[in-house]
Amino acid sequence: MTQEAIDKLDTIAEIKPHPPSKMQVFTCSMISLFALIIISFPSISATPRLRLEDTTNSNYTDFIKASCGTTRYADLCFKTLSPFATAVGNSEMELANVALSVSLKSAKSTSKAVRELLKGRDVSMQDGMAVADCLESMSDSVDEMRKSMVEMKGLDGPDFEEKMGNVKTWVSAALTDEDTCMDGFEENAGKMKETIRGYILNVAQLTSNALALITNIS
Repeated sequence: MTQEAIDKLDTIAEIKPHPPSKMQVFTCSMISLFALIIISFPSISATPRLRLEDTTNSNYTDFIKASCGTTRYADLCFKTLSPFATAVGNSEMELANVALSVSLKSAKSTSKAVRELLKGRDVSMQDGMAVADCLESMSDSVDEMRKSMVEMKGLDGPDFEEKMGNVKTWVSAALTDEDTCMDGFEENAGKMKETIRGYILNVAQLTSNALALITNIS
């Protein structure tokens, strides 16, 4: 290596890095602070929101549980209506509407199930007559609950008491029709009787709960 090259290396070795200026230090500090805020912000803001939503849903569920406590079949009431807590909120009217809707849906599916039981079976004349009468009663029950749901949509106004009276009358009639269906199998024997009575009993209990919740509306 020549002396000139050695002199250049010595010169480079003696060069010291300049310390960062105050502006550079400030800029780096601000960038670090912003990065920390961006990383931390989602977790900080999400926690209170989640807790508020959880508390609200819990309040709605508690409202349904308390309301179902006034019904005859409280456990069934809470089981079938608690999934609709968010939609119901703290509204007695919405809870009664949902209860009617659940009962109506059950009545329609029960009527379909009863018809399915007859397909491909040889049934006695006594069973056949009981099933026919039951289906007629269930059809009346479905119609009465449908009318009740329509009337429930227009309860606001000066004729509240009259319309509420109509709703209670129709739901009570629907419950009577369901009981009539079960009574039709009283003297029958066999698995069909027990199966159909099980179906109808569930509908009757749901309708009973709906009637109780309608009565609670202030």
